[in-house]
This record gives sequence, C-alpha cells and structure tokens, in this order.
Amino acid sequence: MRKKILIVENSSTVQRIFKKTFEDDAAMRFETDLGNLVDSLFDFMPNILLLNSAFEEPSSFDFVKLIRSIPCFENLAIGMYSNTEDSFDEEFAYSCGANLFVRLDQKALILSVEELFDIASSNGELLDQADVIQTKKVMNDKKLVVISSEINAELRLKNKIVTSLFSMMNEMESVESVVAEFLSFIAEFMSSPIVSLSLVENNGPHSYVVASQNISDEEKEDFIKVCMSDFEDLDLDSSLSMMVPQFFEPKVNLDTFKTDGVPLSAYLSAKLLNAEGREYGVIHVLRGGNFSSAQTSLFNFCCENASVLFDKVLMIKQKIFVENRIRKAFSLFVPDEVIDSYVNGISTADSQGKETALGEKRPVAVLFSDIRSFTNISECNKPEVMISFLNRYFTIMCDIIKKHGGTIDKFIGDAIMALFGAPVSYEDNTRRVVAAAYEMREALASVPLGDLILPSGMKFDIGIGINYGDLTVGSLGSKDRTSYTVIGDNVNLASRLEGLTKTYGSMILVSDSVKKDIEENLQCDTFVFRHLDDVRVKGKSTPVPIYGVDRSIEEFSPKYRDCYKKGFSLYRQGIFNLAKEYFEKCLLEVKDDKAAKLMKERCADFIANPPENWDGAIKFTTK
Repeated sequence: MRKKILIVENSSTVQRIFKKTFEDDAAMRFETDLGNLVDSLFDFMPNILLLNSAFEEPSSFDFVKLIRSIPCFENLAIGMYSNTEDSFDEEFAYSCGANLFVRLDQKALILSVEELFDIASSNGELLDQADVIQTKKVMNDKKLVVISSEINAELRLKNKIVTSLFSMMNEMESVESVVAEFLSFIAEFMSSPIVSLSLVENNGPHSYVVASQNISDEEKEDFIKVCMSDFEDLDLDSSLSMMVPQFFEPKVNLDTFKTDGVPLSAYLSAKLLNAEGREYGVIHVLRGGNFSSAQTSLFNFCCENASVLFDKVLMIKQKIFVENRIRKAFSLFVPDEVIDSYVNGISTADSQGKETALGEKRPVAVLFSDIRSFTNISECNKPEVMISFLNRYFTIMCDIIKKHGGTIDKFIGDAIMALFGAPVSYEDNTRRVVAAAYEMREALASVPLGDLILPSGMKFDIGIGINYGDLTVGSLGSKDRTSYTVIGDNVNLASRLEGLTKTYGSMILVSDSVKKDIEENLQCDTFVFRHLDDVRVKGKSTPVPIYGVDRSIEEFSPKYRDCYKKGFSLYRQGIFNLAKEYFEKCLLEVKDDKAAKLMKERCADFIANPPENWDGAIKFTTK
C-alpha cells in the first residue's frame, strides 16, 4: 500500500518542494492551518505527519502535544521543520513529542522523511483503522477542549519555568543571588517549605538552603542529613564532613506551605548533569502530604533545565575566581587593558592551568633598566630609606612601562626587566618599548629622593638596554611556584646593552634589531638613533650594532654627528689614525662625550697594537 504523508504548510512554494520531492513515493495531503488537522488525521490516517514549527495561536508545539494525548496517535511518526535559525525550536519540538526536527533543505528533508518512515514501520505500517474509528466516535469537541486545556496548563507552567530560568541566567549578578532566586522559585511552585541545592564547585562541595520561618531546627537538621546522604551518591573528590550549609532568606513567603500537624514526609530529589553528562549537583525538596504526578513531572522538567543554568553559574564563578587571581597577580606589573585582553581571551583549559605552562616562541622586545652606582648609594643609606626610595622609583617607572603596553617581568634588586610582546603583543612593540624608555629617562627628575643620600658629586641616573628578537615564553618554575617569563639569548643581550650604557655615556642603548623593526614598519619618525659601535658582548660571537637614543636631533650638533659618522666608518675599515682625528673633532664639539672619548682612546691603542683579523667589532669579555 502506498505510504501517506500529512503536511501542515501554508506556503505554496514549500508545498511545491514537498510535491517535487515525494510525489513519486507517497500520497500527500496538505493542510494550510491547524484548524482541521485533527479531522484530517482521522480521515487520512497518514504514516507520518510533517508540520511547520512556525504556526502560532495555537502553536505547532501545542498541537503536537495535543496529538500525542489522543491514544490512537500516540505512536504516530511526527516530524517538525523550520526554515529559520531559532535555537529553541528543536528543543521545544522534541520536548512536546516530535520524533524528528529538521532545518528545511531538500537533502535533509529527504533523509528525515526516510527516517520517519522507518519509525512508522517499526510502529506498524498504518494506524490501526479500528482503533482510529473507535477513538473518533468517543472524541468530540468537548473532550478535545478538556485535553487541550490540560496540555496548555502544563505548557504554561513549563514556559514559566523556562522563562524564569532564562531570566536568572541573563540577570546573573553573583552565584549566591542566582541560587537564592532559584531555590525560592522552586519552593514556590512545589509548595515546599524547605528546599536545598548541593553543588560540587571548583573549591569543593557546597550546600545552599532556603526554609520557611516555621521550620524547626530539628526538621532542618533531619532534612539536611537526607540531602547529604543523596549528595554523597555523587562521585565526590572530597568529604562532606566539613561542609556547612549556607542559608538564604527566601524571596517569597514559604510559611503557608507548612501546616501544623502535617509531617514533612514527601521528599524529592534530582541530579544536575553538565554537558558531558557528569553529575555535579542535587536539588532536594521536602513538603507535607504527597507530591502529585504533575508536580513530580514539573520538578524533573525544572531540574533538567536548571542543569544548564547552574553549569553556566559554576563556569562564571570559576571565571571570576581565575580573573581575580590573575588581576591580583598581575595588576602591579601589567597594564589593565592587557589584563582585560588576557582575561577575556582565556580558555577553559587556561583557567584550569592545563595549557598556560606550555612554551611558545615569539618575537618580544625586552627592556632592562638599572640604577647607576646603586651599591655606592646603598652604602650611604639605611635599609628602610633604600626600600622606601626604591618603591617610589619603581612605582613611577612601572606606571610608564604599563602605560605603553609593557609587562613587568621581574625586579632584580634595583633593576627592572620588562617585556613588550608577552603575554599580549602589539604590532608596534618596538616603538612602544623605545617610547617607554624615552619617557622613563625624562621622568627621572620627578622621582622624589626623600631622605635618600647620594654620594658626594654623584647624580641620580639610570641605564636602559633594549633588544628585540625571538624568545621562548611561558610559565616557568617548580610544581609549587611558577611565573610567566621569557628565556633566550635575546634576553641576555638586552641585559648586556644596559651594562654598556655607562661605557658609552648614553642612558638608552638599543640593538640593531630594535631600530630596524621601527624603521621597516614605519612605526615612528620621532626617535633619533645614533650608531655608536659594533660590539660582541659576552656570550655572543656575532657582532651587534648598538645605537644610542638621543633626546632630540638638537642634542648633538650637525658637525659632531658628521665627524662621529665619518670617524666610525674609518674605524670599521681599520684606518685608525684618520678615525682618531675625527673623534678628536667630536670632543671639540662635546668635551665630555664618553663615546667619542672611548673611540679616540681605542684608535690610539690600535695604532700602537694593531688588532688581528679586524672585522670592525670590539669584543667585551665582561657582563
């Protein structure tokens, strides 16, 4: 016998799709609204029913529920479909009794109809004709109204439950506020004077309770013992012996649900499951008398949907916990916007510490700064004066670094190590690090010395070395203590450059990689770089061009700059006698210039003792 499909669809275009797809395989009848659907079911007796989920007043979902309540149609293969992306349609379709739900495209439709025919075959090819005829005789409008009224009442309650749960989710201020709101809600619709929620949270098990004022302490204790017994059935990693229930004031009056003389003997509980199916909580309710089957059904429905709510609640609580730890740990060292970016992008695995320890290689700009002659200064001052001064100094310098997007990696005595490019990177990390160094130099005059005593003739000064290159970044340390940091040769080079600032008399020294990155990416044209030397620092065999960062082009005269450039070019070629003359001219322009004086003395030494295999770079053997 030919298969039959009853389709409820008011669009002629969609009807044509059905006809084109199935007219060779099945007999079809179309209804354009839900008004005649029940009569059509009795008359046509289809193998499967397909209906668009978009009908309202009455809704398609209500009608599926109604059809399922008619005994002869309780096993009818029913499919619902939609051509929209409403994320709740599918959930509602299955909850009201549909066998399948499909988004409307031809391929999916064919597969779904085939699956519905398979369902129909497993239930018998056709509806039982005698059963349908007998049901039709006893089924009248009045009975349908009664069934529909009961279904609508249940649906209204379920809609209220879902709406209330979504409201709690969207207005989530804190975990505690959601728990208090939920417990009051479930106590009200279950007519229960005391309810409890037991949850396995990240920091262990917790119990929450709301209770009527006329519940005695003894009744509370007995109820909590039963709750603990149920809760222990979950696979808990920790003991409940130290768990103390937290009581909330109910949001509604629960006193009317406790009747004197009626024992609290009816108890219900339901487990909460997360998306992976793991049990993580239990909801408990207690009341006098008995729970009706309708109440039990609604309670289970509420608990199923509450699983989604509290799964999200616990995720948010964990996120807040991790955020607070991150902010507390990094707030002194990292700009707020960097913390925000890191926190907002953190994954669940990160929050559980499963991935943050993994190392990765990335380009990072490293800044080292150090107070000149700090040992001599320390010898002149009391420890408390030194600590107080360093705190003031670090505060000013670190604020500048954070302002430009840098991260304080560590303090090493009086030295600061800062990163630009980890944990958060910008397109212009090198511009940012040089801008920060420039501002740190200018801010020195604003650092309050307070009671600090400087050795006679000494000026408070710092040196800053900057390098840019690939580094390994990640959490480094022992199982008990780790810190996010960087390692690699490029860190060492930044430290060596800081140490050379006093040798060359430039407060800021940068490597060639810093200058090149700024110039290649056209990041800034306001910095004035001065090529001072090519050096091999301790631990490096490759020569590194180093540059001073001047305050402005006017800091040194054009003649000085021209003489130093020419002298350095001759020096690199090994023409030391001519190079020495140009460096002497530099000293005529700037009498105390350390770099020109150093190069002049080196030329004199090389004239007397010519270096072997000269390639234009000087080797430093100390840090």
